[in-house]
Amino acid sequence: MVQDIVAGAFCCVGTFFFLVGTTGLIRMPDVFSRLHPSTKCDTLGACSLIVGMAVYSGWSWELLKLIIIACFVLLSSATCGHAIGRSALRGDIKCWRRKNGVEDGHGT
Repeated sequence: MVQDIVAGAFCCVGTFFFLVGTTGLIRMPDVFSRLHPSTKCDTLGACSLIVGMAVYSGWSWELLKLIIIACFVLLSSATCGHAIGRSALRGDIKCWRRKNGVEDGHGT
């Protein structure tokens, strides 16, 4: 009973971070701003869900698999974020700027 509640709480926290990260990813204006919510969404959301599944599965072979997946997510999220940011810098992608109260290139 307690195990199910703790696992459900971690899964709810993970889902919350995925929803907030996705919202931030949609609302941010440029690639550099989008890197922050996308990497936080991966790291916090996925790892919280993995912890919830680990609590639910208990001590078994699935726990070892979940630990390996969590390590992969932690390493790959930061590496991918860095690679995307570096590629955007080398590709001369400009940062979003606000000029005279009007968003540059994003509407009125």
